[in-house]
Amino acid sequence: MATVLNRTKLYGIDLALRDGAGGADLSLVGPVGLYGDLALAAGNDDIIQALALRLRVRIGELAQLGWPDYGSRLHELIGEPDLPRTRLKAQAFARTAIEADPRVANVDAVEIVSIPGERQVLRLAMDVHLITEQQPLNLVFDLALNGAEALP
Repeated sequence: MATVLNRTKLYGIDLALRDGAGGADLSLVGPVGLYGDLALAAGNDDIIQALALRLRVRIGELAQLGWPDYGSRLHELIGEPDLPRTRLKAQAFARTAIEADPRVANVDAVEIVSIPGERQVLRLAMDVHLITEQQPLNLVFDLALNGAEALP
């Protein structure tokens, strides 16, 4: 029980987001309407969501809100062909963005996994070592080189 409380305290509680057409949107709990409520992401769910958002946001996009270094450079790869140099850039951009989060000790590995039938999508599988955990967190992020939204 103490470990769950520590994770929640360290990784936070935030509004849960769901991927949909056009980006991310708030998730709801219960029926939509009078008694529906916003869903929350806590602990591991929150850190996974936070790291995925960091990869999705263009670096500098939140500068006017006081976060000039938040985000990643992965958007620079949209329109690039799936070549070894593009994959190397994706690995470097993802590692740099994730390691910028203060809750991350380091990224142990970033592997590009091919998705059968998806020639324009790079699946980044990362082993992320969080500052308080012994075992790395497995984070998976899909980057569509054609600019389409993430896969479901």
